[in-house]
Amino acid sequence: MTVASRVSPIDPKKLLQREFSAAGLKPKDAFQTLPEWWEEAVAHPSGVFEVRGFVAKHFGLEIGPDGRLRQRHMPHACFKTRTGTDISEIVSARALATAVAKVVASATTVSWSGSLPSAATLRATAITHGNTPWVGLDDLLDACWSNGVPVVYMPSLPVTKSKMEGMVTFCGGRPVILVTKKATAPAWMLFVLAHEMGHIAEGHLDQCEGEAIVDEKVSEGDTDTDDQEKAANTYALQLLTGGKKGNISLKHPMPPAELGRTAVEFGFKVGIDPGHVILNAASNSVFNGKHPFPLANAALKHIGENVPTADMCREAMRRNIDMDALSDDSLEFLERIGLL
Repeated sequence: MTVASRVSPIDPKKLLQREFSAAGLKPKDAFQTLPEWWEEAVAHPSGVFEVRGFVAKHFGLEIGPDGRLRQRHMPHACFKTRTGTDISEIVSARALATAVAKVVASATTVSWSGSLPSAATLRATAITHGNTPWVGLDDLLDACWSNGVPVVYMPSLPVTKSKMEGMVTFCGGRPVILVTKKATAPAWMLFVLAHEMGHIAEGHLDQCEGEAIVDEKVSEGDTDTDDQEKAANTYALQLLTGGKKGNISLKHPMPPAELGRTAVEFGFKVGIDPGHVILNAASNSVFNGKHPFPLANAALKHIGENVPTADMCREAMRRNIDMDALSDDSLEFLERIGLL
């Protein structure tokens, strides 16, 4: 008598883990963003399909003919990458960021104004209505959201390959800016956000659903860039510095507190955010063969940059989206990935 062997069914969690990895996601991080019901759901045969549907919507994937998760074909994007970087390395990050942008755009309360004002106009408005003679991160966030441009700060994308520092995409009838550069201190986000605003203001982004400009690296000092990148940098510098020329550098290292005081005095004198002054000085100074960024980070703590970037961005989002317009799953997702 022949006894038929039994094939053990694949554990649903392991099955999803394989699919996450194949789609470029970090399984451990991806599982942490799933809604509370997912573990109970996969205990039933149809539950895996329900979880796949959630992931496809919120991570920018699709369900293939075999019923499994896979990368989705994305609309055209203009990738600004460093020499030697394969665009395929950033695909997963772009897809996830686009999916998040769609969710946020769907609940944004202010309509898209159709354009961002000139850098000079935004700078004058910020300084006139603000408490300082410079443009800070709170000013940039207010300028974007008040013109119907959501700003999404996602420094920890759960992807296995490379990610970009900044991106702007057109979703739900509006541009959405996404910054993924890790920036504990607001000063680190200033130039990246202003650069992405430049892409919008200069008309670089096609207003077609899903179109995107993906900046792997955003740097004030980049000179070997295309015309769009140069224009976005010019816009950012006009907005942050009033178009003042020249780079700041340090003649010698100094204690963090002294550097902070010097930057604040200089900032009040010339109308530039002291945090930007500190980072500019660090990027243009070299001691013992290295840029003094540890010194810069220590100095930032002495100038009142005590509110983390993530907190500022979360507060701005809470003020400008209608949470009741989101499904319970989407709202929980935004909370789990740290946006709310």
